[in-house]
Amino acid sequence: MASAIATLEQDLSCPVCFEVFREPVILSCSHSFCSACVRMSWTSSNRRECPVCRQASPEGNLLPDHALRNACQSYLQQRSYEDSSSQALLCSVHFQKLSLFCEDDQKLVCVECVANQHQNHCFCSLQKAADPLKKNLQHHLTCLETKCKVFKDIKDISDQLAAHFKTQVQQTEKHIKDEFKKLHQFLREEEQARIATLREEERVKRQVIKDEMDHLNKQIKDISERISEVKEILENDFLLLQDFKKTSQRAMYSVPDPAVVPGSLIDVARHLGNLRYSVWQKMKDICPYFPVVLDPNTGNSSLILSEDLSMVAYSDPKVRLPGNPERMSAYPGVLGSVGISSGIHSWVVEVGGSDDWAVGVAEETVLRQEYCTAIPEDGFYCLCRQGNSIYNHNKTLMKNPTFKKLCVNVNWDKNRVTFSHTDTQHLYTFTFKLTKNFYPYFLNKSTNSLKILPA
Repeated sequence: MASAIATLEQDLSCPVCFEVFREPVILSCSHSFCSACVRMSWTSSNRRECPVCRQASPEGNLLPDHALRNACQSYLQQRSYEDSSSQALLCSVHFQKLSLFCEDDQKLVCVECVANQHQNHCFCSLQKAADPLKKNLQHHLTCLETKCKVFKDIKDISDQLAAHFKTQVQQTEKHIKDEFKKLHQFLREEEQARIATLREEERVKRQVIKDEMDHLNKQIKDISERISEVKEILENDFLLLQDFKKTSQRAMYSVPDPAVVPGSLIDVARHLGNLRYSVWQKMKDICPYFPVVLDPNTGNSSLILSEDLSMVAYSDPKVRLPGNPERMSAYPGVLGSVGISSGIHSWVVEVGGSDDWAVGVAEETVLRQEYCTAIPEDGFYCLCRQGNSIYNHNKTLMKNPTFKKLCVNVNWDKNRVTFSHTDTQHLYTFTFKLTKNFYPYFLNKSTNSLKILPA
């Protein structure tokens, strides 16, 4: 084996430097040399001939021998690997093969080491010593692979969260703009209506003022004519005596004195008084207030929520959503956005369109990635409907229900969660110690919506 390696190294050596070829080139005579070696040979002899056979080499560039270069590189890499391997397997003191494992000192030793430094120690073969270590390392490897999978799974979820986050920003911005467009449109229409009212008042009062001014001008003209006539008669005794009675009547003007017409000015207070407040009151008709707003980050991927987050319906196929920790991924539920930890709270849900639902409250700590039922043992305090029955966690409350709306009332101080028709007909009350943070809870397995009604 050693002679074969030596022969191979000789075949791959340059005839000039006797080292393994570096950047080999081939001459027209088919002999190969290192590029630097053949150039140095030509420079020293001033003749372009082969250093081996002395055959003249024509002018021109030296042709690289790619095949020989690749063979030399492969040989050098293999030799380097074998040198490092053999060096690692030799004892650094005796330069003999490390063939045994000292159990007392927990190290590899050679035969010379056994005779000198490790007398009376226990030894075993390399394989026997390595087996338990392999098992230990294999365990760690399995743990690492499991942990790597966990990290990759979390990274995949994080990638989904990042993509969904970007979509949420875009959609939320669009919805905000749409809502403000509606508000802007309402304000523009309200502005136009109020200006139109002002213009109408202006038109009416301007006409009244004009009519009054025309009447006053006519009376002033009549009085002015009488003054001129009286002055002319006073200067002529003949005219004065000729018809004094008629002249005296013309000099008397019995029309009462005019007065400024009240209410002639624009009713500024009517148009500007509490303007923003009165507009805000009208805006309430187009701006409903919902006592409960759904949290889309908790909604199961099988649910569709309305843009105003007041309605929830079942969807098939499912929407692709990230598996964030808040999401109820194991069952088609969704929570309200604000928790309840004190006070009195109530909301009304329109349930008439759905025949498979659960409505109530849920503890903040309920399981979300594992399936659970809407019962107090799992942290839910709800009324449910399935088919033609209304029931709670342990009994049926009503058959063939006809009501369309369900009212939920939470009284924290009295430790009660009460359900009733919106006509105040009582259905059921949960009584228990309210100590945890609770959220409004909605489950819907119907394509017909559950709708939270505005207060």
